[in-house]
Formats: sequence, structure tokens, C-alpha cells
Amino acid sequence: MSKTKANDKSKLDRREAFQSAASDLGAAFVAGKRSSRDQVHMEHGPWKVTLDTYVVSQGQATITYTRVRTLYIARDDFTVSVTRKHVFTRVSELLGFYGLLIGDQEFERKYKIKSSNDRRARSLLGDRHLRELIMVQPSLRLEIRRLPWGRRRKRGDGVRAVVVQTTGVIKEPDRLVNYVRLVVAVLDRLVKVGGASNEPVLESRTYTLGRRV
Repeated sequence: MSKTKANDKSKLDRREAFQSAASDLGAAFVAGKRSSRDQVHMEHGPWKVTLDTYVVSQGQATITYTRVRTLYIARDDFTVSVTRKHVFTRVSELLGFYGLLIGDQEFERKYKIKSSNDRRARSLLGDRHLRELIMVQPSLRLEIRRLPWGRRRKRGDGVRAVVVQTTGVIKEPDRLVNYVRLVVAVLDRLVKVGGASNEPVLESRTYTLGRRV
């Protein structure tokens, strides 16, 4: 990338950054009534991957997050979180609370891994490309998680979400593209190791682990 193009991209606002990321991904940019409601939608196989931002209120303060998310049909009861280590995780390690070890010392030095199924987590993170997509980011939280209770009642416990998020409004298209590619890499890896079904989540169905209604 030329220095001029790099400088141009460094001055983008939220909407322009999302539009640029959508173009780079070959995805659809969906404008909201306000730029804070803009989204990027990308189809990958049977899945729909969505990039957006959302706001969480904490007393009188609010925190904005940039996130990428998608839903998939789970083949087993698996959750995992990968978070960059900070001062509090260092303190917890001094107290003996370590994360999962996967055999990559550089990755383990920077990230804490917690999972409901250690074997599945090691299989997932055994993919070097996936780990590299995580390592190039200055900050992120990767999760495979159950849906909130209300949505779980509608869709069933057999549907899980892959979510990558970070605090703040990210206006660097390369970072946004990387977040989307990370979610895609997680989906592909889950299918390869037997943790996800390679089919779409249908609105008209409820999914339970091992059985569909």
C-alpha cells in the first residue's frame, strides 16, 4: 500500500471505514439511519457474518464496542474465550489461576484461554493461521458462546455465536477486515474439527444439540 493511500485510510470516519472494509471483503455495506447503525454483511458458505458497533451503558458512562458475529449450528456443548492478558490476568496467574495451554508459548504469553472443553479448544486453536489472525490485532476478545436466554428459547441450545469484539470505534479498514476473516477462520476450523454443522441456521427451526426440531 502506498503512503498516500495509508494516510487517506487513517483519516476515515466510521462510515467510510465500514464501506472500505466491505469493498475489500466483497461484502455488502448496509447504511443505518445514523452512521452508528451501519453494518457490513458478508456471506460465507451457509453463514451470514455481521460487522457493526454497539453501546453499553455503565452508570453515567457509555462504552462503544466494534464487533463481528455470526451464528452456527453446534455439534457439541462447546464455549471458549480468548482474551488479551492485562494486569488483572497477571495477578490471577500469580494466585494460580492459569488459562488453557495449547502448546504455543508466544500465544499463551499474550492471551488467556478459557473453555468448557479443553480438547475442542486445543483442536480449534491448533490452526496456525487462526492464531496469527488473533496475534496481529492490538486488542480483541474472541468468544464462542451460548445465546442470551431469550434468543436461546427461540432458537434452542444447539445454536452458538462466534463473536469477535474490541472496545472503541475501529476506523482502520485493515483491522475490520481482519476481524471478519478471523470469524470466518473460526467457522471453517469448527467444521473441520467436527464442532459445527456446515449448514445455515434457519429462522423457522429450533436446534438442540444432536437433534433438530
